[in-house]
Amino acid sequence: MFIFQIRPRVFRIDAPASYVPSFPADAEIRFHLQPLQPFGMMAGGGRTTVRDVGASSFFNANTGVHTIESKMPLQPLEVVIEEPTRVFSLNGNVLAITETFDTFETLRQTIESVYFCLPMLLNVTFADSPTVERVDGTIGEYGFRWELSNWHMRFAITSQELQEERIVQAWQRMPLFADGSPRRRLLAALHYFHVACRLDISGETPGEFLPEMLLNLAKTLEVLFPPHGEGTSLDATRTGLRELGIENENIERDFVPAIALRNHVGVGHALIALFTSDQLKVLHEYTERAENAFRDMLDTMIQKIESGDF
Repeated sequence: MFIFQIRPRVFRIDAPASYVPSFPADAEIRFHLQPLQPFGMMAGGGRTTVRDVGASSFFNANTGVHTIESKMPLQPLEVVIEEPTRVFSLNGNVLAITETFDTFETLRQTIESVYFCLPMLLNVTFADSPTVERVDGTIGEYGFRWELSNWHMRFAITSQELQEERIVQAWQRMPLFADGSPRRRLLAALHYFHVACRLDISGETPGEFLPEMLLNLAKTLEVLFPPHGEGTSLDATRTGLRELGIENENIERDFVPAIALRNHVGVGHALIALFTSDQLKVLHEYTERAENAFRDMLDTMIQKIESGDF
């Protein structure tokens, strides 16, 4: 569920450092929605076309991606809903809520409910799945931005020579999967890991596809180290990783959580439970560090197969 996308956020107010907003307070909250086409802010780039109007469709025969562009595209959408305590307005892709909030908590709850729930409701009738790109607005006379309170960035340090060597290495490893190769489990594991990494970079926000990432990391291990007899996936994974020369401490820290979390946080099942911020922090920290551990493990395994040691 969307709970995996919840990360600590803060209000960054464009005001003197000593300023503390007092409540009740008049506020306007603005949600900047994407993609632009279904909101009448761009002619192409999506799957929404205007009724009874000519259109051109575009198809990428290499990827299968397709879009459509109306000859007379939508104009920027304009909607105003006046309620007893608030005004809801949409101008193009910017949704604004104007209201007098009694407490800071009610302001925060309103932002979170719209941020997470409205895109899901729009998705029922919109062909292009909406997301909220950012949230800003005003509290009293000052502007604010609703942003992540902290984040982590991961980069890989390399060189021209090293990147070129990696290309050569990947090509030289292709015969491992020649026709009739018995290494179908390794091939499946590489596929699951590739899907997990793609999910990591495909989300609009960190953690958008966290459950699916965990599921594919767990599949990577389970297809490499299938249990035998009455043994469990965890037992087989521990044994297999030890045979690769990975220390017990690293096994428990970097690999066991993938299977344990898949089994206990409902990754493969419908989930309506809520997690605390501390629990979510642990989940996000694990997935952020697991990718490199899995990458090193798979590289080690391939090296040992090539040398005949595994």
